[in-house]
Amino acid sequence: MSEANEGHTYRPYDEALAELRRRSHAMGALVADQVQTAVHALLGADREAAEAVLVNERRINAWQTGIEAEVFALLARRAPVASDLRAVLAVSRAVTDLERAGDESKKIARFALASAGRRSGGPSRLMHRPLRHMAELAAESMRVAVDALERGDPGVAHDVARLDRELDLEFEAALRQLMTVAMERSRLLRPVFDTVFALKSLERIGDHAKNVAEHAVFLASGADVRHAVQPGRDTPAIETQH
Repeated sequence: MSEANEGHTYRPYDEALAELRRRSHAMGALVADQVQTAVHALLGADREAAEAVLVNERRINAWQTGIEAEVFALLARRAPVASDLRAVLAVSRAVTDLERAGDESKKIARFALASAGRRSGGPSRLMHRPLRHMAELAAESMRVAVDALERGDPGVAHDVARLDRELDLEFEAALRQLMTVAMERSRLLRPVFDTVFALKSLERIGDHAKNVAEHAVFLASGADVRHAVQPGRDTPAIETQH
């Protein structure tokens, strides 16, 4: 089928596709907010903020269920042409990554609740800066990724790859710092373990944001870059085809 014949003129279908992308964007914005709220709860021993994350996690799950139900209904009502099918598949894949990123924020919120109930408290003050920075990077990655998905903008998706690399470097530096803390202050072993898990959750949120960006590339160009590897690198990289 030629590009000229690939599209269609069925307005209700176009509007349904646009609504799917808007809803996935709203879901992603909530996920991004959850990241920073969960880390705030952990660093400030803020039980109320942690509980709010757990409540909003149920909203995220409801978003996923609703969007996926609409995807199935849309496919059942009308057989989409190639470009529309890409959009439906991209949104369906993206909401799965968004839900999983939400799960990682939920884990951090649970660490926050557990540490708030212990005398040893939360992460060492030494780890507050890297945790905040990683939360900012992860949240920004998610916001950029869902913006790219809603607008079908593969160029913006490259910004997510850059943010993800920065997040990985911060994660590695934070782990080295934690090893030093653990060796020098054995009484902080439990908070150190919780901090490692929180850092890992933030790193995974960045990975999910990168996946969403890759789905945006697929939506816009049809290129599946999930397993693309740049020369000299052993990790997948976002690449678009021109």
